[in-house]
Amino acid sequence: MNPELLEVALRPLVEKVVEEKLAAFKKDFIEKLVISQEAEKPIPVKDMSVILGISVSHLYKKCRNKEMPHKNKFGRLYFYLSEIKEWMDE
Repeated sequence: MNPELLEVALRPLVEKVVEEKLAAFKKDFIEKLVISQEAEKPIPVKDMSVILGISVSHLYKKCRNKEMPHKNKFGRLYFYLSEIKEWMDE
């Protein structure tokens, strides 16, 4: 078989597959980027209690007993979504 004819026949197929894979990769990458940007924003106690569906006092108790990841910044508790997700997956 002639290599030039083979290239002419296969090129559109290969380009289509590459474009589809690239589009899927781009979509996945953008979703992960958005999640990572959101995950790095500090979340205050009230917001985290709503996210987890527990009371603020219960959230403070869990932090005081070191049962969940948290940060203490300027005398206030903050949480990072990425750390909370890891903790919940354990």
